[in-house]
Amino acid sequence: MKKLPMIAAAFGAATLIAAPSFAQDVPEESAAEEAAPVGAPATIDTDGDGKMDAWDQRGDGKPDSWDTNGDGSPDAFDQDGDGAPDPQ
Repeated sequence: MKKLPMIAAAFGAATLIAAPSFAQDVPEESAAEEAAPVGAPATIDTDGDGKMDAWDQRGDGKPDSWDTNGDGSPDAFDQDGDGAPDPQ
């Protein structure tokens, strides 16, 4: 008895069983959506360098807190609502 037809049949059956899993579409989510939990303030790149350096905590589309020293946490805030960091 030849082994090649049996191996080919087993491989073909395994391929048919696995085929539906290859055909499923998996939606891709952007990195921002994965990193930001629901309800988190939006981050904004205010200086155009590709790094997020401000947060929109009021939800009005304007930055109201900034990371001025690059450590990843806000250290300058806009308490008076003028759109610029308040002096410390």
